[in-house]
Amino acid sequence: MSSSPVGFITMAYGAQRYLDQAISLARSVKRHMPQHPIALITDREERVAPFDDQIRMEDFSLAGTVLKRKMYEYTPFEETLFIDSDCLVTRDCSQQIAEIRRWDFSPVVNTYLADGDRDLWLKDVGAAVRQVGGASFPKFNGGVYFFRKSERAQKVFAGGEEMLARQDELGILDFDKAGPGEETLLGLALSQLGVSDLYDDHGKLMRSPLNATGPIHLDILRGECWFEKNHKRVEPAIVHLCGEWIDHPTYVIACRELAKGKALSAIERASIDAPYKARKIGEKVARRFG
Repeated sequence: MSSSPVGFITMAYGAQRYLDQAISLARSVKRHMPQHPIALITDREERVAPFDDQIRMEDFSLAGTVLKRKMYEYTPFEETLFIDSDCLVTRDCSQQIAEIRRWDFSPVVNTYLADGDRDLWLKDVGAAVRQVGGASFPKFNGGVYFFRKSERAQKVFAGGEEMLARQDELGILDFDKAGPGEETLLGLALSQLGVSDLYDDHGKLMRSPLNATGPIHLDILRGECWFEKNHKRVEPAIVHLCGEWIDHPTYVIACRELAKGKALSAIERASIDAPYKARKIGEKVARRFG
C-alpha cells in the first residue's frame, strides 16, 4: 500500500446549494483531517476555496447521482475516499481509513439482500441478482466509497456502466431525473463479481441520521457526533445529512460554525432553530387539516 495519504474527493455541480454543501464538507476536512488533501469535481471554472485541487467535469448536462459512477475517472489520487457533498467530517477517522484500505474498492456495507428481499430501486432483487450471476446484493448508503487505482476497482466501475446499459433488463428504477442511483449500479456490479465481504464500519465511519430514533448530537467544533439508529448507538466520523436533514438546524448550525471557526451564540442558534420548528408545525397542521 502507498504511504501517501488517501485523497478525498467530492462532487458538486448545478445549483449553488450543492457547491455550498461541498465547501462546508471541505471545511470540516480541514478542521479534523488536515493531513488529507481534498479535491472538488465540479462544473465551475472559477477556483473554489478551501479545496486543494479542482477537476472540471466533462459532462454534467444531466445532474444526478448517476454521475457518481464516473468518480474513478476523475480522481487525481492513487487512493481515494469519495465523500458526498452533503456530508460533514465530524472527527478524525484515521483508524477507519486504515481499516477500509484493506479493500481495493468498498463502500460501508452491513446488509446483503437476497431473493425475496425488497429494495426501493429494484423491481425484483432476486431476479436482478440472478441475471448478473450473483448470490446477493450489497445494500449501502453511497455517502462514502474507498477505492485505489487497481484492476478490481476498474472492474467495479466498468460493471456499473454495464448495469446502466442493462437498466430495463435488470429492472433498475430511476433514482432521480438523471436516471438510476450509483448505489444500485455499483451494488449490482459487486454482485456480478461475487463480492460478499465488504467493509463494515460498525457505525464508526459513516452513517446517515435518516430513520434515526431520537435527537442527533453533533458538535462539529469539538468533534462529537452520535445518535441512535436501528436500536444501536452509532458514532460516525462522517455524518451523511441527506434528504430532509439538509435544511435541519443541526446541519445549518454546524456549517455556520465551520465558516466562522467558533461556536454560535444561543441567540444565533435560536434564530436558526425557531423558524425551522415553526415551519414543521405548519406542515404538520396542513397535512392534518388540508
